[in-house]
Amino acid sequence: MREVKAAIAGYGAICAAGRGVAALTSALEHNASCLRPDERFSGPRFQSNIVGAAPIDLDSDDPAYQLANIALRETITDVRKNIDEIAPERLGFILSTTKANIEALERLFDGRPCSAAARRHLQPDLLAADLAAEFGARGPVQTVSNACVSGLVAIFQGARLIQRGAADAVMIVGVDHLSAFVVGGFTSLKAIDPDGCQPFDQNRRGLSPGEAGAALILVRDDLAPKASVIVRGWGSSNDANHMTGPSRDGAGLALAIHAALQMAQLEASQVDYVNAHGTGTPYNDAMESAALRKVFGATIPPVSGLKGMLGHTLGAAGIVEVIACLIAMQKQFLPGTRRLQTVADGFPNS
Repeated sequence: MREVKAAIAGYGAICAAGRGVAALTSALEHNASCLRPDERFSGPRFQSNIVGAAPIDLDSDDPAYQLANIALRETITDVRKNIDEIAPERLGFILSTTKANIEALERLFDGRPCSAAARRHLQPDLLAADLAAEFGARGPVQTVSNACVSGLVAIFQGARLIQRGAADAVMIVGVDHLSAFVVGGFTSLKAIDPDGCQPFDQNRRGLSPGEAGAALILVRDDLAPKASVIVRGWGSSNDANHMTGPSRDGAGLALAIHAALQMAQLEASQVDYVNAHGTGTPYNDAMESAALRKVFGATIPPVSGLKGMLGHTLGAAGIVEVIACLIAMQKQFLPGTRRLQTVADGFPNS
């Protein structure tokens, strides 16, 4: 019996680069930094006001829904003829987010107007349910909230649904929006670089918060458009080190990479490019470098990170960066690491 695989049939995004995949493509091709000062986050309460803000309605009380909706609409337009042939009961939906519509909580705390829909979308499962209903997905609906790795987990959860026959296609959307809650939270951890993040740089001092809505649709490979990218393997692990700090030796990440390679039936030497998490925080970047050395030895493939371009978009990060990799594959170029000036000692060249 033929093994069923999941293929990426289409995608859409809105992020600091702009609205739509075309804007993200342009930023990638020009290695442009889209981080900008934002007066909403000025003052002593925040470490920095340099963020990756997306072009959305700042008066909206439901920015999470807005970002997700925009990304999903572009995705559906991209693959309409494929989706129309799939019964709604065979179309799944997965939301990746860490905070959902945290704007509602801030408005309620401040005593500002907040609609019932916005309050409802403070709960990730209800945000997922409403998005699924709007886009006609009546199959399995899931929510993944697993910190920064949420988007990648959502993708392999979707692939599993297709592999085990629970769905013929799965819409996956990652979303998190900029808020005082998020920027203030990272400030309390002293995790923000005042001048904007510099992934893998000798002088890196922290991350830059960002926001995005990023969506893709997985389809059973025999239903996918020709030349669609197949999801061949994945891996996950938990280094059980600390609530916010990674294990210094990179062993957990190396374990996840090995698992992905094994599932995909690939050798490390066959990898042509690595998109790194690259937050710009001292410990994360050092941990990633250690993990890459464990996996690839002395011959590490080209590595780059996109947080200096888009900021850290939390639950959307894994999906928007997978989309960036798909664009790079289609256009046949390697993305750069924006804002990197001096590669830290012992780090792979980026």
